[in-house]
Amino acid sequence: MDISYELNERDFRQAYVAHRNRNSFRKWARRIFIFSVCLGAAFVFFGFLLKPSAQAARSLFPLFGLVVMWIAILYLLPMWTMRRQFLKQPGAHGARTVTLDASGAHWRWNGGTSDVEWKNYIRSVEGDNQILFYTSPACFNIIPKRALEGSKLEEIREILKRNVPSSK
Repeated sequence: MDISYELNERDFRQAYVAHRNRNSFRKWARRIFIFSVCLGAAFVFFGFLLKPSAQAARSLFPLFGLVVMWIAILYLLPMWTMRRQFLKQPGAHGARTVTLDASGAHWRWNGGTSDVEWKNYIRSVEGDNQILFYTSPACFNIIPKRALEGSKLEEIREILKRNVPSSK
């Protein structure tokens, strides 16, 4: 099966989200952490509204600075990092083709090729908009689902089910 596509910045961001949420524990632990921090900040803020004072307002500044920092770390930094990674990686630009056959995946892109046997893939992850092929815990190749027609998507799922462990 041959799949041709071109990666874009959005593919990188969405692949990061799929990578970050690759198992339920990580996804829900992150969500619970964010909810807990927001709930704690809301309680402190409502406590201030019940008994406002200049001293209490001054002591809330570090808390809200911390909340802004966490928002930046959890949301803005990953988006900025994925943008930089896409823009500074020449191999990510241009047409790409992957051929999936009985021996493995054969990747072709502007400036390079890679032939990887199925035994070298440790897992695959299917995100909302892409499929990730992992050769190590943090190194993966991206196939955007927009490059797959309906029948190809089912076919690639079958190939992956036969050849690569899935983390979902």
